[in-house]
Formats: sequence, C-alpha cells, structure tokens
Amino acid sequence: MKFPRERFSGFLNSRRSALCFFAAALFIAAVLPAQSFAAPEKKSKPSGIIVQQIGPAGEEAPLDIGSIYKSVPPDKPLQFSTRFRVVDDFSTKELKNRLGGSWSVETGKEKRVTLEFKKDDARGTRSGASLWARYNLKSKETAVFETSLDKLDMSAAQYLAIQCQTQSLAASKGRFRVSLTDWAGKTVERDITDACSAKEGWNEEILPLSVFRGVDLNQLNTLSFNFVARGKNAAGKVGVDEIAFFGPPEVGFESVLDNMKGFPLETLDESRRKELLGTANDKELLLKIAKDTWRYFEDAADKKNNLVIDHIKTGDFPLAAAYTSPTNIALDLMGAVAARELGFLSPEAATQHVEKVMATLKKMKTWKGFFLNFYETYQLGVSRSFASSVDNGWIAIALVVVRQAFPGEIARDATAILDKMDFEDFLDPDSNHLAIGYDLERQGPTPYHYGMLVTEARAMSLLAIGKGDLSEAHWWSLYRVGPESWDWQSQKPQGKKIERGSVSYFQGYYKDGKQKFVPSWGGSFFEFLMPTLVINEKKFAPKGLGMNDKIVTELQRDYALTEKKYPVWGISPSSTADGRRWQYGEYGVKKLGVKGYPDRGVITPHASFLALETLPKDAIKNIRKLLTYKMYGEYGFYDTVTFPSERVNTQYLALDQGMELIPIANYLKNGVIQEYFHKDPYGKKAQKLLEQEDFFKN
Repeated sequence: MKFPRERFSGFLNSRRSALCFFAAALFIAAVLPAQSFAAPEKKSKPSGIIVQQIGPAGEEAPLDIGSIYKSVPPDKPLQFSTRFRVVDDFSTKELKNRLGGSWSVETGKEKRVTLEFKKDDARGTRSGASLWARYNLKSKETAVFETSLDKLDMSAAQYLAIQCQTQSLAASKGRFRVSLTDWAGKTVERDITDACSAKEGWNEEILPLSVFRGVDLNQLNTLSFNFVARGKNAAGKVGVDEIAFFGPPEVGFESVLDNMKGFPLETLDESRRKELLGTANDKELLLKIAKDTWRYFEDAADKKNNLVIDHIKTGDFPLAAAYTSPTNIALDLMGAVAARELGFLSPEAATQHVEKVMATLKKMKTWKGFFLNFYETYQLGVSRSFASSVDNGWIAIALVVVRQAFPGEIARDATAILDKMDFEDFLDPDSNHLAIGYDLERQGPTPYHYGMLVTEARAMSLLAIGKGDLSEAHWWSLYRVGPESWDWQSQKPQGKKIERGSVSYFQGYYKDGKQKFVPSWGGSFFEFLMPTLVINEKKFAPKGLGMNDKIVTELQRDYALTEKKYPVWGISPSSTADGRRWQYGEYGVKKLGVKGYPDRGVITPHASFLALETLPKDAIKNIRKLLTYKMYGEYGFYDTVTFPSERVNTQYLALDQGMELIPIANYLKNGVIQEYFHKDPYGKKAQKLLEQEDFFKN
C-alpha cells in the first residue's frame, strides 16, 4: 500500500507561494459531536480565489474560500474533516475549548466583559451553542477575552475561520479584533468588525494566516478577541462560533511533519517483508530488521533539536507526535551505540548523532538535574511539570552506556549530567521505595511508589545504588511478591523470611502448575525483561532474576499459544488504534502479575525481541511467524496485531523501537550494550546484589 506522500509535498511547497499555506496540530483531532449548515458566502471575499481540495483518493477539486464551511456535510461536525483543526464549536457549553484550554476574560476587566452561552448555533445544530460576549466599555477603553491554544502547531494551515455576528457595535463606537500569539509572545491582531457586521445573523470571516505575519505558527499559545472603544462609550454583544484552522488534508499531521527529518513513503513495505521471509540465516534476518528499526531514530526526529519523537502513525489516518520523553531519548542514545556495534552506522555518524542529542540535553529545563515529562521537540517547552523517576533512571542508564561507548568529550558531558542527579530525591524513607515522580506544580512527590522488584524500575534501583545515591537496603526492601495485607493479589504467595543486614523481607513466589516464579505487577514482558537491555541477569543472577526471566518467558509463550490458541505470542503494554483514535494500553497475563494487566488479544513484536535474551530460538521462530502478517513497514515491525481480528496498528513508538533494536545488538554482539553498563563503575558496584539472590531455594 503506497502512502500518499505526494499529497503532502504539494501543500508543503505551496505554503511558500502567494496563498501562504499554513496550519495544523500536534496530531489529528478526535471526532467530536456537532452538525452544520452552510452559511452564504460573504460578498466582501474575492470570488475568484480558489484552493485545492484533495479527497481521500488524492483527487483534486476546486474550493472557493468563501465555502470552507460547506466542505463538511451539514450532518457532520467540522472535526469530521481532517482539513479542520477546531478550536471550539461551543457545543459542550463549557468554558473549555476543544484543545483543552480555557476561555477567560482579561484580568481586571471581568465587569466590562461577561461571557455566556446561547442556543444559537452558527451551523444550525439543535444541541449546539455559541459563545457571546457582553461588553460595556468607556471611551478609548479596551478589553480582551481569550483562550489557550496549548502550543498548537498550525504551520501547514491556510486559514483561520470564524463564524461571528455583532449587535450594537457601530464602527463609530468601537472595533472587534482577533489576534494570535505565539510561544515567544509575538502577537498580531486583525480587525474583523466589518466582516462580523456584514449582515444580520451569522457571518463568516476567513482570514488567510499570511496576514498574521511574524507569528510563529509552529507553536501558537493564545487566540484572543479584543474590544476597542473609540471616542465614545461602547456597549453591546458579539457572538462567535465554529472557530477553526483550515488547511490541506490531514492538516494537523502535516503541520508537525514539516519539523521532522523524515517520514515513511509507504505504509507497508511488502518487498522488504517478503525478502525477510526468504532470509534463512537467523543472524542475517535480525541484522536486516535492526537496520530498518534504526531508521525510526534517524527520521522520526525534530530537525532543529534532533530529539526523537514519541510516536508516528502511517496509513489512512497518519499522525506524528511533537513531543518526547527522557526514556525515548535514552533509547535513542543507546540505539546509536547499538547501530554502531552492528556495523550499519559508521563510528563517525554515531558520534555525530550522540553529540547532537547531548547538545540538546544541555539546553533542556530540569529539576535538581532531573529531566521532565514531556518535552516539546520544537521549542523544548515542558508540557508537564513532572519529573518521572523511572524515566530519569533510563536516561541516567543511557548516559552510563554512552560514557563507556564514547570516551572523550561525550563521556565528560554525560558524567556532568549524571553528577547533577541524586535519586535520593525520589526516596520515601518510610518504605525505602522510590516515588513514581515529583510533581513540580504540587511541589511534592507522588503518593505512589515503585515497590515491586520485578518491574522495569529495578534497572533504575540498581543504577541508583551503584551510583551511591541509595543504600543496598533499598534493593532488599523491594517486594518480591505482594505483602500479606494485599489480600486481593492474584494468588497467595509461598516462600520464607530472609534477613539481609538490617532488612527483613519475604522471599516469596507464585506457582503456575508446578512452576515457581516471582511475579511482576502486571504480568507483561515489558516489566519482566526491559531491564535486560542493560543488565545481564542471565549471567549475574542465574538463581534469581535470570532464572525468573526465562521461566516467565516460557509461561507467557505457553499461555498465548496453548491456553489462548493465539498463532503468535508476546503480550506487553503497547498501542492499538481504531480509525483516527489510538490508545496505549497495559496488557499482560493476569496470573503472572500481582495485580495483572488484562489480555485483549494484543500481540506486540517488541516482546519477541526482548525474549532473545531468554528463549532466543523460540523468539526468532515467533519473529518469523509475525512476518507472515502484514505488519512490516519502512521502520520495521509495526506496534501491534490484535487477534482474532488480525487488525494491525500501523504505528511506531520510540519506546518499542528501542526494545527491538537494542536486544538485537545484545544477541548478535555478545551482550554489547550490557557490557558497556557493567564495566562502568556504577554497574560494577551494584553487580553483587544480583549475585546474592536465590529466588526458589528451599
């Protein structure tokens, strides 16, 4: 299936032309309720100007700019068309827009301007509404009501469309204006008084975004409506409705796309999939998949800041995120090391890749040296003032790997960042567990902790102990099974009390038939095996975590193939999609978890690549079976296939791409990423903790 890239390139080029194509959003808007009728075209608009309208099949049709609202059928909401990015249609009758931002009146002017909803929908929807502003201004006074655009990217859009009408706003008394403000505070306003007063009832104002010259459409912060009283007092009402940006097909996606280094040309790479199916040598097969997978980290990144983005989706409803996380950055850094070690990225190119990312890390806002969640890739703004402990654990681990893999300036820069981190800042002294994170807005740690040993967070714990931030007692304080008070856990654990210095803990286990195992929280591959990206548990914990990793891989495999009769196995947190909507879900095998995530028939390839560490022959067999499904694109395996429908989510996640690439490097190159971690002083110091534990000793 060809991905219609040619649809996008035309618009991206034409936005430099006289029509100034602009627009969009972080990603595609979800479908929301609303209906419409088409308002008559305003006489004040030039009738000869047309823009291209391209349908799903790529066909072109003329569209008069006075008929933008008519491009959506009257029984459909504007969100039905991905050419619109709706700011608000007010059908929810709440002072919160469709982007999540609030409507408010300028501080100090609340008595001059009041906002109310009216059952007078501009598109004639019975259940719809519009927003009305009552104003009462003295001579030469101004007042504003506005809404947040939440750093919206509209760089590919063409127009700002507004339905409006005025009452008692004579030109001699006052003016009504709209303005856009970007991330830097640059504001440009345009007068829309005449357009909104052209006739009684609703009028359309279709503003080319080129008139907001100087505003950075890549990151819009605010949309404002401004009242200006001239030489006399001014009072009356103004109504607004159906406020939206309009542009080319998939306007939200295309706005993000122009900041990315690359994007797949095809949805399915069938020739490559068939080539892989015909590749008999296992090592050659894995190397080819690794090379394809690495392309995500090369292409799905911001042009300016070189940060890998969180996810992309191809197909009929493409999307691209405009943000990333510390874990994504960590996997990008370690992925560059893996690509170098596998031989398809030159040492010079790998060094350059890491140097660019490290340079950006130095510019990013932090809390006590810790990185935040999440960062916008365009301006490095923080979309959530929250420092996640486990995300910082992964980026710290990546910096350890990087300083071993790249001696010199890169190593010094990595060490400088590591030295600013102290994981004791996340420690709850009462439980000796690490908090999920620190909320900067609330100015306190979360009340929830990473309390289980067998989760992805154990890699962070080991790193923090090796670094000297935490004592060894923290490791022994982690739960092997849920405490006795958790009477809701999947099964009553067996085991015995163990004394480790000042810590007494229960070395417990669950049973599945005759097989003993130590559970994770949710029973997913992600929790059991992600730490093995950098920790060689098979070598250093053969009677503890290493043994457990192999056992739970077998149990996961048998559950999927034997109990559920799925044709392939691999249940782990991953993404699914339905049309324009997608979601990240926590999936697992309930009996393998203390709480247990649900099994929805969702199989993700990253589980098989993690299992190269524990059951390599079975993992490769499963990878070959996964290749029989049409779930392979230019950047390797897509994220999931769901059974029994065999629905493929044509989406890539940076997290899951990293959990495929790095295990291949470890498998083909004798644990090379693990070796970089273990030879570092931090890895060496904590290594003995792995060796001491025997999970199932009688």
